[in-house]
Amino acid sequence: MIAKRIDRKPEIRDNYADLGRYIAAAKEKGEKLDKFWIVNCDAGADLKDLDTALIEIEATRTLKPGIADKTYHLVVSFHPGEENQLTQDQLQDIESSFAEALGYGDHQRVAGTHINTDNFHMHVAFNKIHPVTGRCHTPRQDFKTLAKIAREMEQKYGLVVDKGMTDAGTERNPVSRKARDYEAKTWQQSFERHVVEHKAEIIKVIDGATTWAEVHEGLAPYGIELKKRGAGLVVAQGDGKGRMKASTLDRSCSLAKLESRLGPYVAPPERNKDNAPPMKKAYQPKPITRHPGQNRLWRAYAQAKKPGFLGRVLHIKNWKDYLLTEAHKDALALAIVLTYKELFHMLDEATTLQRQPYQPPRSMAPTLKTWLSASAWTPPETPWLKRDLHDMDIKADEHGRVIFPFRDEKGHIWAVRAMDGQGRTADLGDMDKNIAHAIDAGGDLAREKAAYGGPVIITADCLSAAILHKDTGAPVIVVPKAGHLPARAADIRQHHPKSRIVIASPTRNLHADQAAAVAAGELVMIDGIQAQAKIVADLASKRPVAVDPVLAKDMGAFVEDALSLEDLQGCKENTGWRITTGKDKDGPIR
Repeated sequence: MIAKRIDRKPEIRDNYADLGRYIAAAKEKGEKLDKFWIVNCDAGADLKDLDTALIEIEATRTLKPGIADKTYHLVVSFHPGEENQLTQDQLQDIESSFAEALGYGDHQRVAGTHINTDNFHMHVAFNKIHPVTGRCHTPRQDFKTLAKIAREMEQKYGLVVDKGMTDAGTERNPVSRKARDYEAKTWQQSFERHVVEHKAEIIKVIDGATTWAEVHEGLAPYGIELKKRGAGLVVAQGDGKGRMKASTLDRSCSLAKLESRLGPYVAPPERNKDNAPPMKKAYQPKPITRHPGQNRLWRAYAQAKKPGFLGRVLHIKNWKDYLLTEAHKDALALAIVLTYKELFHMLDEATTLQRQPYQPPRSMAPTLKTWLSASAWTPPETPWLKRDLHDMDIKADEHGRVIFPFRDEKGHIWAVRAMDGQGRTADLGDMDKNIAHAIDAGGDLAREKAAYGGPVIITADCLSAAILHKDTGAPVIVVPKAGHLPARAADIRQHHPKSRIVIASPTRNLHADQAAAVAAGELVMIDGIQAQAKIVADLASKRPVAVDPVLAKDMGAFVEDALSLEDLQGCKENTGWRITTGKDKDGPIR
């Protein structure tokens, strides 16, 4: 049994409903849903109760509107054949054991088991917001907890044992805290992670050696050496800039064990350019950021790192510093920074926090000057406004400045449109690419979901997009240029053939007409407040919301049936209800 937390990708928004439906649908190729259950929801515990349970869970999550990550996704993988060995009660006991150990025993969750050709596994989606206290809980060092409970469940139900970090005589190789801090500070891969990635090859070299000379010769292509430090050994770069404990890589690499096999330690030979072997697998810094266009910037960064006036003046020490320095003039650098949410984190801390304010490097000065030239960037304080901005995937401040990111199909940001309080816009990036800004908080247009049948608004006007979405609730697709309207409309029509497509444009033009024609949709003009209100009312009228009074009442909602006084008096005798007046204050209302 292997239990693992699945981390959400930075560019993907937290959407519990999508995850819950994914667990229930088992949509991966070759998969099918085996068993399904819901825990700690008044709506019910079965698959038929899922939609109502998701509404209930979402209501709980609104207690913490300012928290971006409110979901803990756990996957437990089993060995082949164990799906026939475990009953649903046993699977639920396994899930409950993980929940209690992680601190989610009282939290709402959706769970299901999937069967495919490779393995049998369980998904559990925990709502991190407690339904009673409203507190957000994130377990610390959960990898230890997951391994511990996995071993206990294997023993309890006679399952195949998978070795983990809690087993005696074994040790996993997570990257150390120091290495993780380095990666967070620089956005570059650490030396330690590079060594761990090549662990199997390195251990094979060491295990196959019969002398210390063979060990050093075999490790030379990796640009590393085993050096004595204190009472033990370290795996070190040839230049000494990076190192990690040898026993951290593997217990078999400890000084005591190697000396017992190879004899007293012998230092590696001194090497220079003339006698150094080729080091094809040596550590070379590389970015941990992921963006399809970043190679150009990485090459420029490598050039800027060379000794010279530029590096000395700007104090460019790492990849992260370089991106922040270039963000004010290079749209791709800004796109990568925005993807990793660092710029807005810096703006928030640099301008709004009184305690321990953030001190940006001098290389960041041009970027901050550009962003803060009008006034300090002040994120909105209102919880509902923060929630709306999060749902619309945009950034805004209290001065009316708004930033719309444009993404490709994989979620990578390629360009942004900045708008000031007067409605003036400035574009940064490649606006000619096949990119768009999707305002689709409910995930109605997600490709992995069933075709959507409601209205979809497509526009090239960012400001109108936000207003239309807020007032209608319909998904809105914003394209960077009017010329992109026809292609985007055709794409939406292809994937959502039953949807009502509305092209919203401030002026009538050829591209808007073509978009409406190719998608068999409608063209509406946004010419003013009255026209805007008419569009909103028209769109809203095509989105009726069915309300089941019985279901609403069961969920605790107050349902008004507009009973007459005679109705109430008639109910008095049959139900025990009584009518009270301002003078009647004795006794509770039953």
